[in-house]
Amino acid sequence: RDREAHLALVAHGGYGRRDVAPFSDVDLMMLLDPGTESQVRPLAQRLTQDICDAGLMLGFSLRTPADACQLALTDATVFTSLAESRFLAGHEPLFTRFLERLRRMAARNSRSLIRSIEESRREERHAYGETNFLLMPNIKRSLGGLRDIQLVRWVGFARYGNTSPEVLEGMDAISPEDRRRLRRAQEFLLRLRNELHFHAGRSQDVLDRQEQVRLAKLNGYKGDEGLLPVEQFMRDYFHHTSEVKHAMTHFLAAATARVGVRSLFNSVM
Repeated sequence: RDREAHLALVAHGGYGRRDVAPFSDVDLMMLLDPGTESQVRPLAQRLTQDICDAGLMLGFSLRTPADACQLALTDATVFTSLAESRFLAGHEPLFTRFLERLRRMAARNSRSLIRSIEESRREERHAYGETNFLLMPNIKRSLGGLRDIQLVRWVGFARYGNTSPEVLEGMDAISPEDRRRLRRAQEFLLRLRNELHFHAGRSQDVLDRQEQVRLAKLNGYKGDEGLLPVEQFMRDYFHHTSEVKHAMTHFLAAATARVGVRSLFNSVM
């Protein structure tokens, strides 16, 4: 019982957002008070062993709030993951102190954080596709995919202190229509990603030609106006990814203008 007062179990990344796919990693962080590592480490070792024995792919870290925030400041990947933090168990006041500390740190360093987030995403987009209209798109990492929806959340936390598009809409940081565009696209893309994972029996995010044909049939596309079912399906896919690109670039233009950051995403407009 005393040990529980010194730790909090935190979900972050996709698990923190609650949008994991069947074969996504489970990202967990155990927060602890400074000087309590020797008390907490045996529990952490047992927890990680049990999760791995259950067959899950685990990403795990053991950190104090200060360590977590300092690492987030120097590594965009860590920051974007921790921005999605969600309390699971343990001492909730410890988690609350961590999240408030992360929020204050982000506000003080929003200019550099947004620049780092955009640079990281630009490199990823260069590797996986810088146009919506790809023959074999990666539904997570190509332009207009799930990663760009997540980008809005991460920049939202860095600039406004919140990742929720609904909250950002209430703050006039994103328009109602752009928020709806992101929601519709997210639902469409997450359904596709889940089906890709289930069918492959592993992590699979590439929408190749064979999967395009299969998913068009699975989702009831019949074809019309001279379009094959697969062409009709991909037309809808490209529509959603174009909507994401539109909403994302609008949001970034507003967010970066307010902190004086020249957006690296101007090149995709």
